[in-house]
Amino acid sequence: MNEEQLMQIREELAANQKEHESYNRRLREHDEKLEKQGEILLLLERLTNTVKTLTENVGEMKVTMQGVDKRLDAIEREPGDKWKRASWEIFKYALLAIAAGVVGYFARGGA
Repeated sequence: MNEEQLMQIREELAANQKEHESYNRRLREHDEKLEKQGEILLLLERLTNTVKTLTENVGEMKVTMQGVDKRLDAIEREPGDKWKRASWEIFKYALLAIAAGVVGYFARGGA
């Protein structure tokens, strides 16, 4: 082997070494990116589970709030119902008193 061939082999070897280093660097960068994507995927999975849990909790809260709303409506309606019943009773007894007065008036002989 002569000096020129040896020099050509060394140049090819140096070029191959640089290319090999470039491939290794790119592979490391690719591995780092894949690792970050894996971390992001794990975070997305955790977020998805959290959102599912929150959705279930909100559904349970909605059912509870509907029950509370019904109870509150009943409690708010109760004084009005009592007032209506009391008013009706007062009206009824007033009407009965007037009717009794009229009957008593005519029973005594009228005018």
